[in-house]
Amino acid sequence: MPELPDVEIFKRYLDATSLHQRIHDVDVRNKYILKDITAPALARGLKGRLFESSRRHGKHLFVRADGKIWLRLHFGMTGSLDYFKDDKQASRHARVIFVFANHHRLAFDDQRQFGQIGLLKDVDEFLKKRSLGPDALDLDLGEFKQILAKRRGAVKSILLNQQLIAGIGNIYADEILFRTRMHPATEISRLDDKALAKLFRATRYILDKAIAAKADVEQMPKSWLLPHRGKGGKCPRCGEKLRSAKIGGRTAWFCARCQKKI
Repeated sequence: MPELPDVEIFKRYLDATSLHQRIHDVDVRNKYILKDITAPALARGLKGRLFESSRRHGKHLFVRADGKIWLRLHFGMTGSLDYFKDDKQASRHARVIFVFANHHRLAFDDQRQFGQIGLLKDVDEFLKKRSLGPDALDLDLGEFKQILAKRRGAVKSILLNQQLIAGIGNIYADEILFRTRMHPATEISRLDDKALAKLFRATRYILDKAIAAKADVEQMPKSWLLPHRGKGGKCPRCGEKLRSAKIGGRTAWFCARCQKKI
């Protein structure tokens, strides 16, 4: 599932390929992923406009069209973007294709169709209505500590709570906790200031490095959990077989030897 690093890569891809281009047409090939808008309304709202800028918040990507309206993209489990010229190059999973005046196209691909596309007038109002917390990369240490102060629950569940901090998903929560040597079921109220600072630094480090690696596991350090995460995987530190557990309804992978529960 695309998480903050993936969506940041999509943002940079869109910025490099599709900004400042006139939208000639909007080809909706599957209206299932449209949210609170019809296919004709989406086309009317965007045709003739330019994509001027973009903004990412957590796992959401917003694209401003001529300063008056925002396109909202949420990538669900399998969403991605693809820029190409010939319509024959379109993936069979292309759900919506934005056709530009130069005949190039930007496709929203989504194999499993859990993504969402909609139009907004006010991004901040949308974030407020969704009760989304601040973006994980916009926080400083003081803000991070303030958000987590007096919270209760497993540290992994807290990291995944988008109403507290937006953008961290299942796999990067595991990576952050592996770096800090924290067991995912550790009660967050047991973490002191030093441990919270360590968690903050690990969050920034992992997300920044994942973006630098283009969210590609093959480009991530072998010392990370991600290249080994899953059934049969072994801890890259000590060689112990990785374990999994359900925490807050999500599967957590960890090393029981390196990540002790406090």
